[in-house]
Amino acid sequence: MSTNTMPEAKKYVDSFSRPDGFNNYAWEVTKKLALEAWESYLEKRPFQRQINYMCKEFYAMIRRPEDGEYIVPRSKIRMLGNC
Repeated sequence: MSTNTMPEAKKYVDSFSRPDGFNNYAWEVTKKLALEAWESYLEKRPFQRQINYMCKEFYAMIRRPEDGEYIVPRSKIRMLGNC
């Protein structure tokens, strides 16, 4: 899968299933944040927000599917130990 445009990034983000325990609203907010990260990445702008303790699916959403590299600097991400 390629993620060089916002429509491709949206298709990628939408490919993830909502995890157990997330209601529809929380999941939509999670996907919106992932798309904000993709937009910054694709426009070569720094991502300004901190990311704190999201679900493991979110962390997968902000990795390039081609090579698994994060699109947000690791300094912006606080993860739970099991992610």
